[in-house]
Amino acid sequence: KSLIIVILGIAGTSVDSFSTVTVPTPFKATATTTLSVSAQTDIVNEATTFWAKPRNEQEIIDFVSDAVFNNENEAANNNHQWVEVISAEPPLLIVHGFLERDYCDQIIDATRGPSSDSSSTTPAKHELKRSTMGAEQDKSDHRTSSTAWLHDDKCPLVLRTFATRTAALSGLPPMNMENLQVVRYHPGEEFQLHTDHLDSFNEFDCGGRLCTCLVYLNDSEESVEASETEAGIVGENRIDGEETTFTGGETTFPEFDVAIPPRKGSALFFWNTLEKPGSENYDKNMFLNVDRKLRHAGSPVLSGEKWVANRWVHPRSFGANVRGLD
Repeated sequence: KSLIIVILGIAGTSVDSFSTVTVPTPFKATATTTLSVSAQTDIVNEATTFWAKPRNEQEIIDFVSDAVFNNENEAANNNHQWVEVISAEPPLLIVHGFLERDYCDQIIDATRGPSSDSSSTTPAKHELKRSTMGAEQDKSDHRTSSTAWLHDDKCPLVLRTFATRTAALSGLPPMNMENLQVVRYHPGEEFQLHTDHLDSFNEFDCGGRLCTCLVYLNDSEESVEASETEAGIVGENRIDGEETTFTGGETTFPEFDVAIPPRKGSALFFWNTLEKPGSENYDKNMFLNVDRKLRHAGSPVLSGEKWVANRWVHPRSFGANVRGLD
């Protein structure tokens, strides 16, 4: 059978994900929401060393739990925070409880805010518009969702928390990240089988997409049922003030024969390339080869709305002024 590989829209400075933004007055998180700069640096350095060689399942669970959760939450809240390893090598994992549920709501709300130019008929970058793909930014039946790009001025605490935790996972700094992509799927919409990196991406100044951190912003009905079974706790799923879930929309990885039901606040993390920072002979300027084992797809949504957010990380500075917590 022929395999269709579709890409996520890297085409140079004309693409939303490659656009730069003027950063507003620096946002300062409170002492209760962040680690010290030196502690963040230590965690990022440790991540670079960690992924330099293959690890077993328990090593991954221990490292990611410490890197992301940092023992910063009370034990009572830890029943929804855990690490699920689908594959140890190549690494494919789910970090449950990666992002707070109300932070997920804020990201969705930010895409619904008014345009900076209310008279414009063209959606602002933070507003949803039809997803495109490829160097020509074409619309395609392979990807039928709607997409928005959030910059640092929309919900800075949320976006910087997301960036900081992604840095802790990957060992790569926020300046190497694209702006946050937010994606909405209506019933029947999908993203067919694809990779997040292609060999041609090496031509860009920032290099290719080394890794992906995808967060589910609302629950599928299947994940809600699982939560009830596991912990007897169900959080709110709210869009426009109403509780909502959806059916369908699983993320599938054919290589691992897995279909992942979206769970609000959980993050999928995986490396898109065969090369990883810290590994032998790795260099940030080297040619990066796509790891075809990490091909994946977003299955069609059957009912309701599905929302996700993507952070893609590059080997060199991306130029979007993405920041972590100060």
